[in-house]
Amino acid sequence: MQGPFRLLIPKRQCLIFSIHQKNTLRKYSTNLTSPIPKLSTSPNTSSRATEKAKELVRLFRREAPSWATKVGVRQRLLRFGIPQHELSDLLAAFVRDVKKGDTLGFGEKTPAQLARLSCHTTSASNKLSIDQALTSSLYTWATDPCHQKTVEDTVSRDTLDRMTRLRTAVDFRRIADSFPLARKMRRKLILHVGPTNSGKTHTALRTLAAARVGAYGGPLRLLAHEIYERLNTGQIVPLGAETADNYEVDESSNLDVHVPGTPRAVLKHGNVLFARPCSLLTGDEMRHVDGATLYSCTVEMLSLDKRYDVVVIDEIQMIADSQRGPAWTAAVLGTAAEEVHLCGEERAVPTIEALAKITGDELIVNRYQRLSPLEIAPRSLERDLTRIRKGDCIVTFSRTNIFNLKKDIEEKTGLRCAVVYGRLPPEIRAEQAALFNDPNSGFDVLVASDAIGMGLNL
Repeated sequence: MQGPFRLLIPKRQCLIFSIHQKNTLRKYSTNLTSPIPKLSTSPNTSSRATEKAKELVRLFRREAPSWATKVGVRQRLLRFGIPQHELSDLLAAFVRDVKKGDTLGFGEKTPAQLARLSCHTTSASNKLSIDQALTSSLYTWATDPCHQKTVEDTVSRDTLDRMTRLRTAVDFRRIADSFPLARKMRRKLILHVGPTNSGKTHTALRTLAAARVGAYGGPLRLLAHEIYERLNTGQIVPLGAETADNYEVDESSNLDVHVPGTPRAVLKHGNVLFARPCSLLTGDEMRHVDGATLYSCTVEMLSLDKRYDVVVIDEIQMIADSQRGPAWTAAVLGTAAEEVHLCGEERAVPTIEALAKITGDELIVNRYQRLSPLEIAPRSLERDLTRIRKGDCIVTFSRTNIFNLKKDIEEKTGLRCAVVYGRLPPEIRAEQAALFNDPNSGFDVLVASDAIGMGLNL
């Protein structure tokens, strides 16, 4: 596992509140999205946890008084619905109990929870972490029966009820139960992991093409569009059907890295015998195909209220992404399918194993090795664009840079450049990729954004 890996909570859990409350609650609710440090199972673990609890008590005793006077904190609590005339008394009562050292419940937390909280409140960004922890602790304190008398003497019943509802809304300890349709099923999670060009998506998509009802969920609208086109045109050969010798396979497809000794399963022009009606659903467009029982979506648009036979969720390591990770978490926990195929990197395995234990689903892990060679050049270009050769791909990270590089390369080398980036229309992206992959097109170099890392085979 490379680096910290985080489980992100689905954002849809906070949609019952106003937009201001939703955005702020995600930031200041109990920080369940942080990496959990590894803890030793030695006998000293308990004593270390006790020391961490004492350390945190001292820290919050020291920080709580100044925190309660900050304008930003008060404005946020007002947006949460605590009336102005009750705010000062509520914060004063909370700070008094914090100073007693027994209100934050550190003694009841597990060693892992303490390690996580301690890690973040002692980091370089500890001011924000302390703010988050104290905001969360205020709601924990206010809704704890042990402090009921103090809180009822400080705020109205309506305010206490509001705080209780907000606290309940951000309690993700049983997040899997938010998806009752999926919990009613005995699902099989099939995890396909490996490096780029290892063929990990191959079997998953063939299984989808053979399914009665199914869906593909990917990270990019470009990928969703590609799957939509290939299924409708019969370019993906369903599992159980084999390609005939006279079919022209698509050598440039990112969906089919050929495993020696097996039939090629992605056809260049498709075959009507293998065509499956498939609808497209992304944040930008919806294309409904009559009679379609297959769907190609971006992950955020994958319906969790529908039953499927097979669902393929691509780039599963995105479950750790700070912005889009909640969509993958929701898809893994909430997809109501007999088979859920998860394709991505090895580092996602521990997280999916943990989720499978929570849901009780069967988990099968299939590992793949890279089938095409990957070699690191002995030296870099050293900023000399004249060293660029036919077949090279130059990656940069903005549309402006892409077009500037395209111009410079063409002027200095005489080579023609195709371009690919995330917001390029799918049809243009497919055309540009085809031009680069065709040795006779006259386009020799590809200048692209990192979007090519999710679905473009070079």
